[in-house]
Amino acid sequence: MDRCAIIMHSVNGNNYIIASHMQEILKKNGIDARLYRVEDEDLHIWANTSDAANDFYEDIAALPLISESTLQKSQMIILGCPTTFGNVSAEMKAFMDSTIPLLESETLSGKFFACFTSCTHSLGEGAFCIDNMVHFAQAHQMIHIPVGLHSSIEWSNQPVSGIVHLAGKDNIRPSTQFGELVEHYSNMLSEYFEGEVE
Repeated sequence: MDRCAIIMHSVNGNNYIIASHMQEILKKNGIDARLYRVEDEDLHIWANTSDAANDFYEDIAALPLISESTLQKSQMIILGCPTTFGNVSAEMKAFMDSTIPLLESETLSGKFFACFTSCTHSLGEGAFCIDNMVHFAQAHQMIHIPVGLHSSIEWSNQPVSGIVHLAGKDNIRPSTQFGELVEHYSNMLSEYFEGEVE
């Protein structure tokens, strides 16, 4: 079975919600989609100080850490993390930096790639974060699958390269409407595996 690694960093749970929904759709389409987390030594601290972080703390902490062997075994890699100052979170950046030895060996070359983020301030800020993840994929010679342009007015403000959830300062959870966008993107991604969606 084709394998997809969904690698995420989630503090308040929004990226975990998105990643879980993507996993559900990909599995429904016959893809062996697995969730992984990047190292976050402060997650338990956030969980003790924020109700939103505490909501999904145990679920996130129970996920396996991403490893080099998992990257090698996966035909598709999906990254998701919070947006911090228009960039990926420090924890996701640390993971990305840890893959530098794989550049010379071209270990990730030819693998499919997709990405998403959840941000506080603006969709534009989230788009910058998406661009950073896409640049990471390009450096590794992965094949980026953009979500593309949208005819739907509800999705027209989304960037072409990936999907952005705007949580705002009140940490609004992904809506049903946003879930439909996640489902649309996940179905698109499924079609890139051999033995397309039945």
